[in-house]
Amino acid sequence: MKQLLLILSLVYTLLSNAQTYQGKVVHHQDHERSIPFAKLYFIDLGSTIYADSTGFWEISDAPAGTNHVIVSAVGFETIHTDIELVEGQLILIELSETHHDLDKVIVSNNGWLHRESITNVESQPLSELNKIPNSTLGEAIANIPGVYQSGIGAGLAKPVIRGLSGSRVVTYLNSLRIENQQWGGDHGLPVTSLGIGSVEVIKGPSSLLFGADAMGGVLYFVDEPYAERNTMSGFVSSKFEHNSLGTSNQAGFRISKNAIRLNLYGGYDNSADYGIPNGNQILNSRFKQSSAKVALGYNKKKWVLNVRYNFYQGRLGLPGHTHDSIIDASSFQTTTQNRKDNIPAQFVTNHFTSVENKFFLGKHELYITLGNTNNALKEFEEKFTIPEMVINLNNSVYNAKWKIHFNKVFELIVGSQGMYQINKNDPAAEEELIPDAKTLDVGGFALLHAKWKEWRIQTGARYDNRTINTSGSSSFSGSYQGVNFSSGFAWIHERSTLRFNVSSGYRAPTTSELLSDGIHHGSARYEIGNTTLGSEKAIQIDLSYGLHLEDFELIINPFFNQIYDYIYLQPNDSVIDGFKVYNYVQSPVSILYGTDAGFHYHPHGAHWMHLESSFSTLFAEDNNKQPLPMIPQSRINSQLRFEFNMKGVFKIEDIVIQHSYYFKQNRLVDYETFTAAYNLLNLGLNMKFDLQTPIYLGMGVRNVLNETYYDHLSTLKYLAIPNAGINAYFSVRIEFNKTLKKH
Repeated sequence: MKQLLLILSLVYTLLSNAQTYQGKVVHHQDHERSIPFAKLYFIDLGSTIYADSTGFWEISDAPAGTNHVIVSAVGFETIHTDIELVEGQLILIELSETHHDLDKVIVSNNGWLHRESITNVESQPLSELNKIPNSTLGEAIANIPGVYQSGIGAGLAKPVIRGLSGSRVVTYLNSLRIENQQWGGDHGLPVTSLGIGSVEVIKGPSSLLFGADAMGGVLYFVDEPYAERNTMSGFVSSKFEHNSLGTSNQAGFRISKNAIRLNLYGGYDNSADYGIPNGNQILNSRFKQSSAKVALGYNKKKWVLNVRYNFYQGRLGLPGHTHDSIIDASSFQTTTQNRKDNIPAQFVTNHFTSVENKFFLGKHELYITLGNTNNALKEFEEKFTIPEMVINLNNSVYNAKWKIHFNKVFELIVGSQGMYQINKNDPAAEEELIPDAKTLDVGGFALLHAKWKEWRIQTGARYDNRTINTSGSSSFSGSYQGVNFSSGFAWIHERSTLRFNVSSGYRAPTTSELLSDGIHHGSARYEIGNTTLGSEKAIQIDLSYGLHLEDFELIINPFFNQIYDYIYLQPNDSVIDGFKVYNYVQSPVSILYGTDAGFHYHPHGAHWMHLESSFSTLFAEDNNKQPLPMIPQSRINSQLRFEFNMKGVFKIEDIVIQHSYYFKQNRLVDYETFTAAYNLLNLGLNMKFDLQTPIYLGMGVRNVLNETYYDHLSTLKYLAIPNAGINAYFSVRIEFNKTLKKH
């Protein structure tokens, strides 16, 4: 009875009536000068409010004490600040004037400023990555330095971070870890751009906060924020691409009323076979996909609740399929463009559900996420109605984190993640590549963060355990353990930053690496696993220097990653059922090192111009000085943007010119082929009808020069299938926004 009363008391405390806190945004040199219509984003609450015309603001349903807030206003410097909410006390927030500021204020999912982060975190709003719209989300994130994509066509691309991909890259959607058979070269990114607000890329071993397997890094997708408090907004959008006759249609609705918030989204994409520079199309590169998502948020004083559900269903063509021992490249091309269902193809259905809880208890913060992901995969090869392979992956996860603020200097985070996977084949399917399996992961970590004057210091450790048990065609039982650490510092000066971090990583072999024995149609090879494989282990050294001036920003980021017992596919001389045989083997020591660098120039005398450029290069080899397979080309990405400040109803917002230069790749293993250097040029124009319901228009051309090129990471390159040729696009987006009554 006492325990029940204690629980009821705690619930009453959390749900008791919230207080209203008030404040004012003022000029930092003159507190009598208020700043009207400033925007305040409360990070932990995911809630946005605006000051009124006098700079006055108020918020309810926020926890008393320290709150992390991003404050911005037109003509003033954006700041990240901690404000102390005290009932009955007017809180003053000071802003400084600036004509522009390149050093954007971005806060990561753990609540730290990116500029002050010890680890290498890069965050980009999806709107910035899509200034010239990309066909897929994978193409968009490949614009980030050090990030590439591999795959077998427009609909089946997977991310590559500093040369590592597949099971070495962990994907999060908000706080939910996503699993989708990512070991397969033809299993693409498990999320679409629908409702995504930004993406964070954590480069290098990131096992400490995100669990085992993150040898290459982490992709952390963040949904669009909820609507501003007591408002309702929405949009409909459509895009057409002439190359594939592809259409992408999306709609969204957001509403925030007092403590309750709701986001709803739906989308449908349909593309025919894509065209190549010679005027032909690549047979069976077509795809279609439907997606939907809903997010429900609730705030009440010391408690924030988010319930999220994501649905995806797609039919994805598998181009380049053949059983011929002598390959004829012309057999993969057609002069008739088509979008009808064809084979071979994948049919994928995903259901992602998560329940996120945040509790603010004075100097303590508790985060708990429970979730489930289900990935149903069917591969059709010879028959339209009967699949050759049917696999269902069900994954239940938890993610718990407890943050303790000892004082203004020290902060401790302790936590645990775990997942229970059930991977099951359909007995009626004609083929089985991997056996039925159950996988259990459990891990725990502790991370100490210190902030003192210009210094940020961070150190921590983690332990993980994975057990794998299989049944059916192959019986196997194995257990794998890993201990990891991370330690580093950041020196934060007003106009420059220096970061240094040493971290380790661990990845247990996957079921496919251990027990594969069959044809992987998407990758066009026969794969044989190896039950003697051990865990991969890595140590990375990461150094970064940033220069942040008013008109110019420069980032230089060299890194060195040494991996022990690196697992990779090695071809042998055998052929089974017309497919070349590949074996999973391990290299005792492999090293990957390189540099990501970039600059952004926004001249004081030409506010309308932005020039950005980045350079990424990677060198990889094993202990015998032999190159590792599938290492991306060095690359220079540049963008010149002209902004316009036009008046009137019709406005040209900006003109964007993008250029990419990919260097040749001639460091190859035996079964790889040389990839020549190439240039890509893209042009875009963005316009707006500034009405009560604004209309945004976009048009442009990708691959303006109709360049014939082969991405080194594309599996289709080995079949002499080039990437897409010139591609003109047109897009339209209509938005609406309405203020609701507060009560």
